[in-house]
Amino acid sequence: MNLIVIRVSDLERSRLWYERLGLEFSEDQHGEGPVHYAAVETNLVFELYPESTSNPVTSSVRLGFCVKNVREIVDIQVSSDSVVVEPAMRSGRFSAVLVDPDGIKVEISEVQE
Repeated sequence: MNLIVIRVSDLERSRLWYERLGLEFSEDQHGEGPVHYAAVETNLVFELYPESTSNPVTSSVRLGFCVKNVREIVDIQVSSDSVVVEPAMRSGRFSAVLVDPDGIKVEISEVQE
């Protein structure tokens, strides 16, 4: 996989929320398309687009990201109402499940070094 695009109801609020997970966004626009944000990682582009009538927000998506420190993100960087499943060891990885401003579930797991 090399591209993930999600539609969000509030572009700035979502950008700030995902930046707390460690993503770095830049503003982008393709031709006459909408202004949106893109975070470019090694082999993946993650884009936040504003919702539209033809492309509404959907919360049926579930995302997963590897992060450096699950506990720090949960304790310091996200609001308590974002936490769906508290940090714990699951399948040999320390992880938690969060919910973004549009109700999309986001699993964060610590990078195994």
